[in-house]
Amino acid sequence: MDTNSIVSKNIRDLRVKFGYTQAFIADYLNLTAAAVNQYEKDARTIPTSVIEKLAILFDVEEYDLYEENPEKRQLTSSFAFRAGEISAQDMQSVSKFKKIILNYLNMSSARANG
Repeated sequence: MDTNSIVSKNIRDLRVKFGYTQAFIADYLNLTAAAVNQYEKDARTIPTSVIEKLAILFDVEEYDLYEENPEKRQLTSSFAFRAGEISAQDMQSVSKFKKIILNYLNMSSARANG
């Protein structure tokens, strides 16, 4: 799957997950609902500026919208913390744990595909 297709699918999935309509997204982006529909159907290249705004709306990192594996997207969302709510030492522990989980997912994926 190419990058634009991945981003299109992720935008659609997150929009549905949050219960937003295409009209709501279009309003937020100051676009037409038809443009949002074309983005979601991978019929139109999604500008970086739109990806940036959608990442903010969905409260995800921009690179999460480029992630093909839903488990990895979910994992990234699970590890979203506000800096003021967690100590540096705790964040290091979380980062190590996240790395272990990502390695496990990569190994599982490789086994399934290989």
